[in-house]
Amino acid sequence: MSLIRKLILNTVAIVCLQQIAFGQNNNSPYSIYGIGDIEQSSFDRTSGMGHSGSALSSNRFMYNSNPASLSGLDDKFFNFEMATRAEIINYTGNPIAIGSDASSDLQVKKMSLAIKVKPKWGISAGILPYSTANYSFTANKYIQGADNVFVPAYYVGTGSINQFYVSNGYKLFKNFSVGLQSSYLFGQLKQTESISPTYGVDSALVTTRNVVVGSLFFKPGFQYNFKLNNDWRVYLGGTATIKTTVNGIYNLSVVYGNSTLPPPQNTILTNFKNNVITIPPKYTGSLAAKIKDKYTVSVDYSFQNWSNSAIQGVNYKLVNSNFLGIGFEVAKKQRFKDIIFERHFWQAGFFVSNSYVQVAGQQIENYGVTFGGGKNFLKSNLGLQLNVEVGVNGTTNAGLIQENYAKINLILSYRDFWYVKIKKFD
Repeated sequence: MSLIRKLILNTVAIVCLQQIAFGQNNNSPYSIYGIGDIEQSSFDRTSGMGHSGSALSSNRFMYNSNPASLSGLDDKFFNFEMATRAEIINYTGNPIAIGSDASSDLQVKKMSLAIKVKPKWGISAGILPYSTANYSFTANKYIQGADNVFVPAYYVGTGSINQFYVSNGYKLFKNFSVGLQSSYLFGQLKQTESISPTYGVDSALVTTRNVVVGSLFFKPGFQYNFKLNNDWRVYLGGTATIKTTVNGIYNLSVVYGNSTLPPPQNTILTNFKNNVITIPPKYTGSLAAKIKDKYTVSVDYSFQNWSNSAIQGVNYKLVNSNFLGIGFEVAKKQRFKDIIFERHFWQAGFFVSNSYVQVAGQQIENYGVTFGGGKNFLKSNLGLQLNVEVGVNGTTNAGLIQENYAKINLILSYRDFWYVKIKKFD
């Protein structure tokens, strides 16, 4: 089987598998706002370092957080990575119903393939999650035109937005690389509102809002490093996503279940195109240092201006978001023939972020710690990364819900020669 055919089959398998995997996710009350919970992890080596390290690259592992890192991969190799995540969430707060204080799931989160086309040029393609929505709650709905009349309503929301990406990284100079990640955002978000029979109405009223989205999304990046002295090397990096208007096709379905009405009159369907949301630019800066090629420290900071968004409601609005991550890594390396081989590494980190959602005057904050490690197998082409994240999302202030969570990420990698020029002798 040719290499091109293998790549096509792998790409199809990635899309199909990821579509199934992303359909399942934990309940998150704040994913009702905007386009859901925006994924913070890149599911790469930065995940164990407090999600910091966008200035770093590796000859064996992919750094999806910065496309410029692809130029650092080993020449004439192809790399394949798959990431899975198990998550457990415990909910606290007055709105939590009895028996609904915990959830858990297991998902495939990333599949990526990278090829070093030329000594200075690397290409990667794959699929990653961008945002997810999954929530359910009951609330009293105000009836317009009636004085102080409320009816019980039940809301359920599901869906996700994923990104199929193609990244290019190129080394312009000895220590300076640039890159561009070109993505296609796709997926759907669905919400169902069910109003129970009341006030003489003998049937439920069910309103379903479904939107299918699809838009291009771009993220350029750069990396630069220099030797400070015999023991220290400093790394600088940055990315900036381009402002993107996410387009979607809305479908509105209103079903009134009164059995006395004939079926054709029970359902009203409306389809129309519209802009779902405008994603503002996101700027990320990264600073890292390696000491004696063994110890690594990194700091990342991100900012995204959501305050100009027109999306807001009675009790919520979108606000500026920011992120700060700090990480530390220790690597053990050894010389094998003429190359230096990294056997394994250990990581730890801390992060704090303010999300783009403010509810009841409270900006939703997420903070936590990460730790983990990885190993390269000398007698095979396999690599393994495992990291754990423990954190808190949200607050119980103002009657809100706090999520106490633990995540375990497992990243499997495989690499092999994809092209070697064979010399022929007569």
